[in-house]
Amino acid sequence: MTWPGNRGGKKRGEDLKAVSVKNKGEIQIEDLPIPEPGPGALLLKVLYCSICGSEVERLCGAHWDTMDEDARNTYLRGSILGHEYVGEVAALGEGVTGFSIGDRVLDVFNCCGKCYYCIRGMGNLCMWGRVRGHPYDGAVAPTAGANRGGAMAEFIIRPATWRLKVPDSVSDEEAAMCEPLATGVTAAKAAGINLGDSAVVVGVGHIGLMVLAAAKAAGAAPIIAVDTNNARLEVARQFGADFTINPQEKDSIDAVVEVTEAGAEVVFVCTGFGAATVLEGAFEMVRRRGRIILVGAPDPVALPTWKWQVKEVRIEGALHMGQEMVPALNLLEYKRVNVQPCITEIIPLTEAQRAFDSLHDQTNIAVLLKP
Repeated sequence: MTWPGNRGGKKRGEDLKAVSVKNKGEIQIEDLPIPEPGPGALLLKVLYCSICGSEVERLCGAHWDTMDEDARNTYLRGSILGHEYVGEVAALGEGVTGFSIGDRVLDVFNCCGKCYYCIRGMGNLCMWGRVRGHPYDGAVAPTAGANRGGAMAEFIIRPATWRLKVPDSVSDEEAAMCEPLATGVTAAKAAGINLGDSAVVVGVGHIGLMVLAAAKAAGAAPIIAVDTNNARLEVARQFGADFTINPQEKDSIDAVVEVTEAGAEVVFVCTGFGAATVLEGAFEMVRRRGRIILVGAPDPVALPTWKWQVKEVRIEGALHMGQEMVPALNLLEYKRVNVQPCITEIIPLTEAQRAFDSLHDQTNIAVLLKP
């Protein structure tokens, strides 16, 4: 029989398709049995899964060249990626209450609930409960090998705990972008933005755009977007950037200081690997007693500690996967944020290689995979 509420028409006993890592820059499509949900679990049909920049890095990054072959086989090959998704309940495990077939849900936490951080309400920093699809996934030690539980698949199993229902007023596409928007909310809260605080967002890929949207919702003004890709800067303007700067066309530090007089109150660093001079630039853009929030992962640099001291700059990391899903979903439900301009293409799951390639070469900003 076909499961009630299952939009894909799959039947019990049939296979599902999933995207897994094959080699550097190369994915493969696997056929796997559709699992049955155990006690306390949900079987979810994935409606959309967005590709995070961290997953592009995981597939294409330089770590492939520094790890030995055994490590590549253990930690990389065979990984099923995907954590920015929305799923529909297709079947309920024994003892599950509070959910019905057809409910749309999001992850809040994937944490153990028992470690030092979890019992103190910091599930996003869980010592064992990794973000789905990342190197440290599941309530297991990080030496357990490649994760096979990511959401780039037609169906996934999730615990019924820590799932968030999606309201009817939020579309499937918007819901799939809730997790990256929650990263933006995390960053905006970490920055402690006050109404009228000036903010710079360096790197406006899909995470940087979500940071920009959250900063705008928090009352930042003016907001300055910095990127070397003019197409991304155009989308940043749609998201509410007051000024846009391409550092290949003008000096970004001088431009920020000109707009803000003394530098920005907050600089969000949202670039990925390979951006070697970004953090030094952030130090020049931020004003004295300003804040630098690390959302992306720029290349390591040697920071001038004396400048850090005399400017009294606060540097803080912002890692999401937790309670900020709730305010992010509220922003979507009450139309405070429109994520649609960020979604530049929807691609079938079976064409995931094309999706990853388009993100790696920056043809797209955010891609949703549709099983």
